[in-house]
Amino acid sequence: MLNWSLIAYRVPAMESASTPTTGPAKPRARRGRPPELGLAERRRHQLVESACAVFAEHGYETASMSDVAKHAGVGQGTVYRYFPSKRELLDHVLDHGVERMLDAVTGGEATQAESLEDLSGQISGIAERLFTLIEAEPNLLKLVLVEASAIDDELKARLLGLENTLSAMMASYLDKGVRAGWLREDLDTEMVAHGMNSMVVPGFLLALRGDATAERRARYVTTLTSFVMFGLRGPEAA
Repeated sequence: MLNWSLIAYRVPAMESASTPTTGPAKPRARRGRPPELGLAERRRHQLVESACAVFAEHGYETASMSDVAKHAGVGQGTVYRYFPSKRELLDHVLDHGVERMLDAVTGGEATQAESLEDLSGQISGIAERLFTLIEAEPNLLKLVLVEASAIDDELKARLLGLENTLSAMMASYLDKGVRAGWLREDLDTEMVAHGMNSMVVPGFLLALRGDATAERRARYVTTLTSFVMFGLRGPEAA
């Protein structure tokens, strides 16, 4: 890749003595293709996606930076220009995966549930979006949920932090329901939130095995939602 900031203007030719001058000579425009706006960001994104596919297919330890370069269709030097090491590239892959999962969980919803029916709909929506994400990017989820946690303690701690973040989000929804009276007043919202996260894991495994047919997917979402709602409902909802 050309570093356009280092390309100097061509030196203008000397004017002959017979040529009248009206002022200082202006530098000529640079030759070559101008830098493409946003190219660096798009290239980084391309390399992260290629690394995700390569790491998930071959395993992080086995995969090489040359494998990533080949998958992305670029030279190996280009990969190192953006990511100095394979471990740093993995960090970006994990960040990408976590961001995709959080987007699926929140679904762009800015409001919290106002009733048991709202909460039920939100839980169903989260399950559906996570299924859709796994189907669309199975390699990404396989890497985040299976591969990365076995690489080192730092990544394992980051994944545990993701679970804590998701649980804290859900606990805040549950706390509001308890205060409003449509969830049980004796609900341990922190522990219930962790439990609800763990109930999503079988759905992940179902999708990663390729067994999540439309019928089984619908059964899982319906059963998960009804099971959770029955245990959470408060006196008013009952």
